[in-house]
Parts: sequence; structure tokens; C-alpha cells
Amino acid sequence: MFEYSLGTVKCQVVFKNANVLNVFTNEWIEQDIAVQYGTIVGVGHYEGENEIDLKGKYVVPGFIDAHMHIESTLCSPEELSKALLQNGTTSVICDPHELVNVRGKEALDYILAASKNTSLDIYTMLPSSVPCSDIDTNGAGKFSAADMEGYLNDPYVIGLGEVMRVDDVVNERPEMVEKLELFKDMVMDGHAPQVSGKVLQAYRFADIATDHESSAYEEAIEKLRAGFYVLIREGSQAKNMEPIVKGFLKHHIPFDRTAFCTDDCHIDDILCHGHINAIIRKAIELGVNEKEAYKMASWQPAQIYGLKRKGAIAAGYQADFVVLNNPKTVEIDSVYKNGYKATLKHVAPVVCDEDLMHTVMIPEIVKGDIQIKRRDKNDVIEIEAGTLLTKHLKEEVPGYVYFEPNEKYSKVVVIERHGRNGNVATGILKGYGIENGALGSTIAHDSHNMIIAGDNDDDILLAAKELEKMQGGYVLIKDHQVFHRVACPIAGLMSTQSAARLAPLVMELQLGAHEMGIPENIDPFQTLSFLSLPVIGQIRILDTGVYDVDKGEFVEQ
Repeated sequence: MFEYSLGTVKCQVVFKNANVLNVFTNEWIEQDIAVQYGTIVGVGHYEGENEIDLKGKYVVPGFIDAHMHIESTLCSPEELSKALLQNGTTSVICDPHELVNVRGKEALDYILAASKNTSLDIYTMLPSSVPCSDIDTNGAGKFSAADMEGYLNDPYVIGLGEVMRVDDVVNERPEMVEKLELFKDMVMDGHAPQVSGKVLQAYRFADIATDHESSAYEEAIEKLRAGFYVLIREGSQAKNMEPIVKGFLKHHIPFDRTAFCTDDCHIDDILCHGHINAIIRKAIELGVNEKEAYKMASWQPAQIYGLKRKGAIAAGYQADFVVLNNPKTVEIDSVYKNGYKATLKHVAPVVCDEDLMHTVMIPEIVKGDIQIKRRDKNDVIEIEAGTLLTKHLKEEVPGYVYFEPNEKYSKVVVIERHGRNGNVATGILKGYGIENGALGSTIAHDSHNMIIAGDNDDDILLAAKELEKMQGGYVLIKDHQVFHRVACPIAGLMSTQSAARLAPLVMELQLGAHEMGIPENIDPFQTLSFLSLPVIGQIRILDTGVYDVDKGEFVEQ
């Protein structure tokens, strides 16, 4: 290969007359890019068997999503690959803990095989926290260090996924210690929302490297000072970039230990608004230097995760790059993966086991199972726009003997759907606003039981039956009839449809939900799906009851 670098033999392809971002010196440099066998062999002046004249266009390294859950897009890896590549994303770091919570190793084997069946480079962090707590019910039970060990020889398995069980870490619980020991020479992702002080220090002492849960500058800077890499999240529901970036700029904090991630992002958002390219654009609009923004989307995540041949346009690096018409607006001209122009060609998907397509099993439920006694003041879950955090309120709610939902207060129901115990729990939700119907889902982080919010019991029960019938997904019930639905039969989490067909269905459901009273600044799906995650405060609803995260106890309903 040295003959190609030396220029004594022509390369397969040379990209001529490019303005290349040098991530090492923060410069735009006019030069050619020489590519052989998918690798950049040199930059400078080169001749090739094939030459592509870029006519002064700007070239940056392919974008990397530093932390995402493929399942949250609702797409198979094959379909997601096409959607991300056209937006300049050439690599992602994924944590498949949604699938693994439902079906364990069977689901992990599927996602690893499907991920390798794409043009996108999909790297996997093995789920650390399955289940994420001991107080609700998942489908798979525990995913232990012993279960993980056999996957460590896979070159696309690069570390330990977000460690959500902070208490297990700082209290040195044996099962967690085994996982930390197993991954001690690999990258370990964190998950520490609002964790501070000495607990944060102890968590960092475990050698956990990253965190993507900061929702404010003060939280992000404490984690940065503690030695964490801060992954700045901008997803469909959790939008944390603006306060963090503005804080960094105001206080002149360097961005060199940060990277961008989406965490959880729906396919309709990706196709309509973009992916990491949209985050770069927003960062530049907020005042981040354009070169710095592109590094946060490429070089820096590659460094964090030890992706040695990614994140730069230089000899020895993979020929993954994005050609831009305008670097300030992130206007993409074309995307190249391994030196070839990315296309939307169809790839036959990996077929998953039949068991993975039949994971929704619920008990027979009647109205008496989902009633809530009215008290002088009931415990209420209040949602907030733009964040995954909730507020725990004690308020007088409508009704006489039993709570009666109205435009201000909705009823929320969680039903265990893995066929393990048939648990049913009910709660009161403020700020969701749904009227004359119900919205239900089998996507409810992280145990992924069935969750339904509505203003009347008939529609809530109809939503439950419809979700079981279609083996998972989303359903919107209006006036006692199915209004919209999106089937996600792969573990009750992912669709078998193409991204192009799926996105309009998701958008229709989203619009329908807003028409039924859910505020425009609330994502109907993501908001509902995170109400069952007991590792984010202040209050959640699980299949086992309404849980006060801050106090670590269930509340009476």
C-alpha cells in the first residue's frame, strides 16, 4: 500500500480539489484525498485511476453518533442504515438494552447479526443494566457478566453499555463488580442523571468514562471536572444541547472532552430534520466554532471509543467522509463510506427468530383493575417538555369515589406484557392532555411493559387489546375506535417496514395525538415511553406501582 501513499502507483480513486477539514490543526486545507481499498492512503496532490472533482467543496469526516438505541428509531438496522447514511452519519455506538430486556441473548444475537448486514458501521456496547432495577418486571430476567463474556471477541463489541444502576456501583454489589471487572480494559458508558458530589466521585472511581444524562450546564460541568466525557444529547424528547452549549461558551469551557449523541430518536425526526448533521447545525447556530462542531461529531467520539481508524481525513483512516456545499449550514452534497458513494440500495433484512415476533402476552383486564381511589390529595406524575425528568406532586384531582380524568389529568396504566406475572398498575398523569381517547405502547423503558395513557377506561382497555393483537408498537384510540397504529412486532419494539413507509405512519400518529390534546412541545411517544424508567427522577410508574425515585419507595394509589 505504500506505493499508493508515495504516489508511485495510481490509486483506485482520488477526490480532487477538496477543502478538507484537518481535525489535528483546526484548518480547512485545499488538497486531494487518495483512496485505495476503502482506506485513505494520502492527502495532498495525487492522481488516480478514477478522479472525482469536488470543485472546492468542503469535506469533513463521517459523523459518529456517540450513544444511541437503535430500537428507539423503530427501524431495523438495515433500514436505519439508509436513513443515517444520507444524513452523513457513517458510524454509531449503540446500546441494545431495549431488546435485551425483552429477550436476552436471543435478541442480542439478532441485533448483532442485523447490524453487520448494513453499510453503516454499528458498534455495540453490551447492556450493563438488564434489568435496570429490581423493582419492575422485564422479559429476559438478568443479563450477567457470564452471559456477556462470549461476545467480547466480536470486533464490533467495544465496551459496556450505560451503567444505570449507580447504587450497585458505589455499593460494590457483586454482580456489578463482575461486569466492571470484565470490561476494565474497555470503555464503560455512564448514566448518572442528577448524580452529584461524592456519589459522582465514587461512580467515576469505577472507571466509568462517559455520561449523556446532563440536562443543564451545572450538571455537565461537574461531570466534566470529575473526569467524565460529556456526551451532549439532542433526541426526540430529551433536548439538552442548548443549556449545555450556552454554558460552555459563556464560561469559555473547551469542548474537547465532549461529543454529540441522540440517545433516543424516532425515524420520522431523522427523515424530516436529520440526525447528527442537525445537531452540528444547531451547535453552530448557538455559537460553536464550525470546525469544533465537526470534531465533536467525528474525531472526538472516535477518540472516546478507541475507533483508531475513524474520525479524521488523513493517511491510514477509513475513507468515510461527508462532502458539504456549505459548512456553516451543514448542507450535504454527498456522503462516502469506505470510499464509495452512499446509496439507498435495498438490503434483505436478517430474519429474526419467530419467538422474537411474539412477545406481547397480557392478562384479561377489566375496568375494576384500573380504578384509582380519590383521596384528599393524590400522588401525581407531572411531565415537563424537553426533558425526561418528572415532578412528584400531591394534588386534589377530579372525581368522587374514584379519580376521573379530564383535560388536565390523564390516567396512566402499566401492564406487564412478557407473560411473567400479569401485574397491572395505575397512576395519575399531569400535562399529557389527551382527550376523548388513549395512546398505548409496548415501548416503555427499560423493561418495556405495556403503557397506556387516556381519559377513559374503555379506550384504555381497547388500546391494550389492540397492542396485544398486533404484537406491539403504538396505537391511538379515539372515541372507542382505532384511530392510528404503528405495528412493531420485533420484540414489541421495532417495525419490519421500510423507513420510508414507517416515518409517515409515525408522523400521522404523532399529529393525531396532538389533535387529541397532547401539547405540541411534548413528544407523545417518548414522553410516555420514559414514564416507566425508575433510574430518572422524580416519580415513575412501573408494572409494580407508582414509584418515588428520590425516596426509593412506592407510593399508595
